[in-house]
Amino acid sequence: MAATLGELASLLIGRASRLERAIGAALSGTPLGAPHWLVLTALHGRADGATMSDVAQVVSLPAATLTRSVDRLVDHALVHRTLDGADRRRVLVGLTDRGRTTYDEHRAAVEAALAAELDALAGWEREALRGLLARTP
Repeated sequence: MAATLGELASLLIGRASRLERAIGAALSGTPLGAPHWLVLTALHGRADGATMSDVAQVVSLPAATLTRSVDRLVDHALVHRTLDGADRRRVLVGLTDRGRTTYDEHRAAVEAALAAELDALAGWEREALRGLLARTP
């Protein structure tokens, strides 16, 4: 029996909520939550930083949530904003050394928490799910 759209939405939202709680639990004791972690992850490995639009595409957060998250990360000296040298109208967001260290310190705990939520899926199922969710309608 095929799932209705409402059932599918409920399953996706429920799983997303559990993943968000798992990330939050892995980051307990820090000022970070799941949205902050998503931003750090999106910026990790991008030595030159990224525009807010680039980050938004990766993290799929509403603009207001993304802005608040980046503001909080700036307040905690985990990311910085700079003007793009090639186009001074654009602002780039990048990890600070402290941000890289924080990411590296908590990565294993976050990945373990996510694995606990997703280990029931086979590798091919994870790849299929990633592909399906990455598609734009």
